[in-house]
Amino acid sequence: MIKKIINFGLVGVVATAIEYILLIVLKEFFNVDVIIASGIAFTISLLFNYVLSIKYVFVDKKEMSKTKEMTGFFITAIIGLGINQVMMYILVDTVKIYYLFAKVISTGTVMIWNFISRHVFLEG
Repeated sequence: MIKKIINFGLVGVVATAIEYILLIVLKEFFNVDVIIASGIAFTISLLFNYVLSIKYVFVDKKEMSKTKEMTGFFITAIIGLGINQVMMYILVDTVKIYYLFAKVISTGTVMIWNFISRHVFLEG
């Protein structure tokens, strides 16, 4: 379990770096609304996260069809995207927190959701 948590963290760092870079580029250079930019960045980083997670984190899962594996991953990801978007909207548009600080809070929350839900679904 410790190795899985470490690998999960490393994959998360790569995916998070991709997400933050995309968010900043979309918001600062292309003037995309922060909620839309956050959703786009989250979705693109999710694809990297999926490939790396299946290859390096959840490798010892029980035999599962690729369709079921992908479905489980993306269902949990869609819920994670929903959590991300709601938190970003509340924190940025309602509470008026700077978007990158709001993103840090959102990322932490979604990270916990992702690990627990993927562990349960992909290995449960």
